[in-house]
Amino acid sequence: MISNHMKKYLLAGLLSLPFAASAQDAYTLKFLPELQQSQWVNPTNQTDAKMSFGLPVLSGVSFYLFNSGFTYNSLFHRVNDSTMAIHPNDFIDKLKNRNLVALGANVSLLSMNLAYENFSVGFSVTDKADVRFVYPKDLFKFAWYGNGAYIGQSLNIGNFGLKASWYREYALHGTYNYGRWTFGASPKLLFGKTNINTRESYLQVYTAPDYYAITAMTEMNIETSGIADSNDRKEGNMSFPGYAFNRRNVGLGIDLGAKYDVNEKLDIGGGINNLGYIKWKSNIHNYTAGPTSFTFDGFKLEDFFQGDTNFISTDQYIDSVSKLIKFEKNSKSYKTSLPTEFYVIGNYKFDDRNTLGAQINMQRFSKKMIFASTLCYRLKVSKHFTGALSYSMKSSSAFNLGGAVIVNFGGAQFYLATDNWWAAVKPLDAKNTNLHMGINAVIGDRFKKKTGCCDEILPMTEDRPSSEMGFEEDDEEEGHDHGLGTPRPSNEEK
Repeated sequence: MISNHMKKYLLAGLLSLPFAASAQDAYTLKFLPELQQSQWVNPTNQTDAKMSFGLPVLSGVSFYLFNSGFTYNSLFHRVNDSTMAIHPNDFIDKLKNRNLVALGANVSLLSMNLAYENFSVGFSVTDKADVRFVYPKDLFKFAWYGNGAYIGQSLNIGNFGLKASWYREYALHGTYNYGRWTFGASPKLLFGKTNINTRESYLQVYTAPDYYAITAMTEMNIETSGIADSNDRKEGNMSFPGYAFNRRNVGLGIDLGAKYDVNEKLDIGGGINNLGYIKWKSNIHNYTAGPTSFTFDGFKLEDFFQGDTNFISTDQYIDSVSKLIKFEKNSKSYKTSLPTEFYVIGNYKFDDRNTLGAQINMQRFSKKMIFASTLCYRLKVSKHFTGALSYSMKSSSAFNLGGAVIVNFGGAQFYLATDNWWAAVKPLDAKNTNLHMGINAVIGDRFKKKTGCCDEILPMTEDRPSSEMGFEEDDEEEGHDHGLGTPRPSNEEK
């Protein structure tokens, strides 16, 4: 059985895992084509500005945190002004068999984008840190209730999945309009800095119902790159410049997207982000254990009073347990995939100012699927100000009220976007939070052009009327072309 003191230590250790693990989630950002950063999560987006430059670090900083299992307040309850109580019964039964903690941050080092009427090109350099940790419900059950509550049952307390990476991304961004279609692609060159990856993680504990023997079975395969061991520290191979400028861990990736304008009001599209991998070769330290098993039958009290020290030896039990979790080390290179995302998205334009969008999103990690859906209302108040309000439902996190603010003034563009404003108000009750913010330098408007007879400026915004975009008002009306081209002249005009 596990003592109360041991329970507290184990539980404290479990709770510290998400925070010791030090942005990919960006649902609202996909609906903001005014920002060049939105093209990094929705490849078909095209900015209004002819030129957009991102200032180093200031142009793009984002972070996110998601815990599908529990919130702080669902676990800790205040007894009085100075005492907090833990009530694990309130949340253990609500956990899924496997639960996810995800956190990370992105920092833009350099970015630029050039936009024309029918295509755009861009470039960005970004440092990304991403941690995904899957933990089993059985671990909490075993830590709190002990094995005595599960006689005749198996608990897989080691069914973990950990993937933590820091890497630098060099990306090209391109879009192209072809008729009513818009295609987008962002090929990427990646250089990994640090990684931890659990290829296998299995530790099962079974308590026999007849004589309470405990059988443990395990198999583990943990891969690491850039994590210093004693030899690395002794040789001085793990300095910060060595991390920051390491180019041995090369990877490739790509974002792909397509959008179709059904008419002047409705467009639908979809895409895939972060399809790719990194091959890890530098400072490799891999650890494997098992597959192996061990059965502990318990001790007989009379054996300790027979005076025959050769009759029983606790060393054999200690040796067996140590062999169960004994790791073997190797330095083989390995490959990890990026956190791939699939999505379908659509927008309905009520008029030049008001747009309603919706998306469905899916990510897969360690045999666990994370689904999300988002509604986003965007209002373009003026050429200087755009606001958005969004509502997202995510696996195990149904209430996420977010939005965005974009301000353009004097050639500078300020933006702030999140999927959950509520997390800023009550962070201890939130399972999901993220934030994207920055400053861009913007020049010109790609939709403004002069007529052939005068200097009048005609606004050609993203939400401009169908007659300006070249859409047909009537399929039988003579002299009009399909798509986004200039209307063909009629016979009389000819």
